[in-house]
Amino acid sequence: MLNNTAKYQSHDFKIENYKDWVDVKSLREKARELKGLRVLHINSVSRGGGVAAILSKLVPAFNDLGIESHWYVPEIGTDEFFAVTKKQHNMFQGQEREPLTDREKSIYWDIQDELLRRLKGNIEDYDIIVVHDTQYLGAVRLRESSRAKWIYRCHIDTSSPNPEVIDFFKPLIMMFDATIYHLKDFIIGDSPMPFVIPPSIDPLEPKNSPDAVSEGYIREVVESFGLDVERPILLQVGRFDPAKGYETVSEIFKILKPRYPEIQLLLTGAGAKDDPQFEPYLERIRSLVEGVEDAVVRDMPFDVVMLNAVQRAATVVYAMSKREGFGLVVSEASVKEKPVIVSSAGGLPIQVIDGRTGFVVSSVEEAVEKTSVLLENEELRVKMGREGRKYILSKFIIPIHAGNYLDMFVKLLGK
Repeated sequence: MLNNTAKYQSHDFKIENYKDWVDVKSLREKARELKGLRVLHINSVSRGGGVAAILSKLVPAFNDLGIESHWYVPEIGTDEFFAVTKKQHNMFQGQEREPLTDREKSIYWDIQDELLRRLKGNIEDYDIIVVHDTQYLGAVRLRESSRAKWIYRCHIDTSSPNPEVIDFFKPLIMMFDATIYHLKDFIIGDSPMPFVIPPSIDPLEPKNSPDAVSEGYIREVVESFGLDVERPILLQVGRFDPAKGYETVSEIFKILKPRYPEIQLLLTGAGAKDDPQFEPYLERIRSLVEGVEDAVVRDMPFDVVMLNAVQRAATVVYAMSKREGFGLVVSEASVKEKPVIVSSAGGLPIQVIDGRTGFVVSSVEEAVEKTSVLLENEELRVKMGREGRKYILSKFIIPIHAGNYLDMFVKLLGK
């Protein structure tokens, strides 16, 4: 059996802990219909990035429900391979127009061949195999020699891809029994048995729980960035990636700073192991605010408690992505009762009730206007924050996500 990520999975996950927000009895009844099912999840990294964060909770949730589930990271990718898969990622999101070279295609297929050698003889006992994103999509070539149902789980914005990347991956995608996308608009044409399932956060984990951080610790973290916890902080946190719109937030801040001299800017986040663009992009964003007072651009260690503190210290949280698969950073901020300002990219808008839990904006000017409204109205910030928490807890948390998967498994297996 394949399960090399145990140390990254939550070891004390209990569905009953979420009884205030979900119908636990109904979830367990759904799971009983699938008793004896074995599920394998395959993705590219065990930590760093949204997919790993989701699987670290989703897999334990399935196990607690009685669905034996494993999570496997092949750990065979090279820097050269991840440079290719990053280019493919950007092609899916319409950000890369250059075609894949023969050398890049060869690098990709060489790793897929090695993956097959590792998987052979180890997947026969699984009933369902879920391959997350396309780094190891070639695993599906073992479908005919396994009894499992195979699912492709897409986590990125594929609404307007470079046609060449579709041509490259379509033969593999069509080999799957089913596919899952975050949004209907992301479904790649003719995808087998497509499902729409949004991702989720865990409101009880140290990344999000108020019990994980003290006021003293929040102050310590803020001061470690050279900022003042007593003054307003405008925050964008996430992966440093050209699609994430950090340039836009720096522009918003530079417009607002003369009007509100007390405000501070923090642009921070970590990088994923499989992202070669992280360091160059970080340096680019630093250059945009060089010499701007109270503006800090800095990466942070992969520390979920520190992330919790940073978000709780914020006055306004942004997610101004140009392209976005879903952007759970919005749910993470809202569950901490922070008002959010987001672009209309991908899944960002569906995490916001515009005007009630935050604002969905279409320009820098509109973002500046809405930020001014929030800076000048503490009562509105508090009200939006409370509404935002309620909304996220009703839509985008791990037990709900697990229930959606269970419904899909029932349909896929014809139960």
